[in-house]
Amino acid sequence: MHVLLDRVDGDRRFVAVASERSDGDVHPHKVAPDVLDVRQRAVAGAPWVMADQVHGTGVVQTGDEPLAWPLAGRGDVVVTTRPGIRLAVWAADCAPLALFGVAGTVVLAHGGWRGLAAGVIDAAVGTATGGGDSISAAVLGPVIHPCCYAFGPAQLGQVAAGVGSAADDIGGTTHGGDVALDVPAAVAAGLRRHGIDLDVVGPCTGCSDRWYSHRMRDDRGRHALIAWTDRRPGPRSATDPGAHVAR
Repeated sequence: MHVLLDRVDGDRRFVAVASERSDGDVHPHKVAPDVLDVRQRAVAGAPWVMADQVHGTGVVQTGDEPLAWPLAGRGDVVVTTRPGIRLAVWAADCAPLALFGVAGTVVLAHGGWRGLAAGVIDAAVGTATGGGDSISAAVLGPVIHPCCYAFGPAQLGQVAAGVGSAADDIGGTTHGGDVALDVPAAVAAGLRRHGIDLDVVGPCTGCSDRWYSHRMRDDRGRHALIAWTDRRPGPRSATDPGAHVAR
């Protein structure tokens, strides 16, 4: 488990962690529920609530009702305002993004290149701020970097349009000199047009086998970005007891 953020801001504590290959595959469609439960609790102290990701911009809202586990709905953005609820998105190169609101809103988004082109960053920010909250922190989890992500010029233009950027600003080159998509730059550009800066950028999934990479190693497993907020500051640990999730 890799801690990306553990910050106390007033009476809120924001936590974002990433599971690693050593924590086991956490793909909700491929891992048996009992095994998934054990792996989730080992990483974050409680089960995680996720969405059934489809590389789009759909939003899954969580309210006061009991939450379905492990999938609360279908979409690529998931939100809660409930302290202690662990939200997660899974990935194996795509961008896993967490946004923390000052008032306690937590939004997670899964951004493959198609989702970025379709405007998933705008959807995530709008979900976080639509209720009047403002963003206190933005965390990008482990994600493929341009050094490992050869990409076509036409698709690069589509992503640029989706994040409100020039193609040159989100492009790069691979280790081999090919045209690349700079996913962290694309996410940063999509946030920047809303006046939000990335606080944390995770390591490259292609360069490090601590995480799964579909593109570089044809991995079938998935790691996850998990985030939550606590109402009061607590011990600086990623294993506080979580709120109840319906099983």
